[in-house]
Amino acid sequence: MPLKSYLFIVLAFLGLTLAACGKKGAIEPKPEEEGLKVSLENVAEGQYTAAPGSSYTFQVKVNSKMPDKGVNVKVDVITDPGGIVFPQNPVAPSSDSVINVTLIGLEPIRTVKVTLTITSVGNENNKIIKTFWITNKSDE
Repeated sequence: MPLKSYLFIVLAFLGLTLAACGKKGAIEPKPEEEGLKVSLENVAEGQYTAAPGSSYTFQVKVNSKMPDKGVNVKVDVITDPGGIVFPQNPVAPSSDSVINVTLIGLEPIRTVKVTLTITSVGNENNKIIKTFWITNKSDE
């Protein structure tokens, strides 16, 4: 007789477990973000730009739908040729479609290669890289 009572409890527990598992709804896939499309304003993308002094401000314009969590902009500035790195101030993550970026520490009559990596905050695989060269044309 005790075996029947244990069997009943085990079967009841198994039935409840199966019933609970069967009631879960289908998990909906997370919608894909639109691939980033970006243009640069006040610089000649892929070409040379002249800066009037040691700093220069330009804009990163996000032309695609802005990701829900916004974008990060990473700025790398290196002499070309030479490979000397010029540290830049970090750009705060933004949800604005136009992001101002200011280059600093541009030495007179020296050309640097600027590489921008624009990445979705919510999806690090959604990124785009833009490059241009800039020369400080001042002699001071």
